[in-house]
Amino acid sequence: MRRWMAVPFLFGALALLSANAPKAQAQGADPIEETFLTADGIQLRGLFTKSMKNAGADPVVILLYPPGKDNNMTKGDWKGLATTLSKEGYNVLQFDWRGHGKSTDIKDPARFWNLQAPTDQFPPNPFTGPWNSPRMVTGAPSPQAKKLKNDLFFKDLKDPVRYAPAFLLDLAAARHHIDTKNDTGDLNASSIYLVGADTAATIGLAWLTTEWNRPAFIPTPNQLAFQGIGGFPTYKYVPQPLAGGLPNELGGGDISGAVWLSGSRALSVPENLIKGWVKGTPKLRENNPMLFLYAPKDAKGKAQASFFTDEVLVAKPPVNSPLTKLEQTLSMEVKEGGALNGAALLGAKVGTEETILQYLAAIQKNRAKLIRKNRGFTAPWSIQLAPDNTLAGQGFGFLRP
Repeated sequence: MRRWMAVPFLFGALALLSANAPKAQAQGADPIEETFLTADGIQLRGLFTKSMKNAGADPVVILLYPPGKDNNMTKGDWKGLATTLSKEGYNVLQFDWRGHGKSTDIKDPARFWNLQAPTDQFPPNPFTGPWNSPRMVTGAPSPQAKKLKNDLFFKDLKDPVRYAPAFLLDLAAARHHIDTKNDTGDLNASSIYLVGADTAATIGLAWLTTEWNRPAFIPTPNQLAFQGIGGFPTYKYVPQPLAGGLPNELGGGDISGAVWLSGSRALSVPENLIKGWVKGTPKLRENNPMLFLYAPKDAKGKAQASFFTDEVLVAKPPVNSPLTKLEQTLSMEVKEGGALNGAALLGAKVGTEETILQYLAAIQKNRAKLIRKNRGFTAPWSIQLAPDNTLAGQGFGFLRP
């Protein structure tokens, strides 16, 4: 278990931050537009802001806004946070979710719509069939259609709440993009942080459970349970079970921590389900510290912060509990935040950015010596989106579609 060596920091420097604290100056590198593919053929567009210090050895932060109508990565001062983080020695990746902002291209329609050619050994995308279907997305192929629909907008989602699990494929693609940049020496994927707002906390937590069920490095041929043609890890075919189970080093171990701005539970996730994710993935609780920020007049934000820290992650377990106390997982009030909520806490000069920097720095102090290791993946890890409430080695689900 990783723990902060300097616990007093929690209630010392961090707790003393206020609107009067010195403000971080946003003078980072210019962001570069980049694209990457999801396992089901969506081209995501994002911005990569390079660390101003030692980019190849520096960690990376993924910025996550909440999916929703009219939301995109330009809403809120995410750019300002990215440049601030860049100046302080963090590489930053932000991107638009599928159907949001500029991420509207279906680059592989056959894979997205799960169409199988006569020569295919398997359907192009058996994992996401229930989600990219006429029941969930408008414009699905029909015998009368002359061409496959090759774009996806938020308005095309018939039930955005129930479609939410598909966003995990976007995070899996972002992770693969980071691993690829790691292997070319652009950043260090051994330390990855998440900073998000609102329901992005639910998606982020869900994705973390899948990262603890994924090898951190590409499996060797003798680790594959199936040795035939079409095995892992090609874009065409989905991952397969590993012979002997998962290795010791898993993707979740690279996630250094997370900060959530007014983090909240998505409507599609019952309370018991989200608690079950963490209970069934104990390494997540022990190794992925989280900070939940909320403003004084944001009653919902405060209640949700307590829900995550006290009930989901159980940062302070009761006496005689087998769980250990988590010194680095906590909720905190942004004292000058007023009634601000979510991404509105950014760029408001209320100390949010300073708090984020302090928190990440405290964790990174104990991870600074983690070296960059080649990952070797040639495709995103395709998460099986089981159309039920289970989370096991073979599937993940929110609610039955």
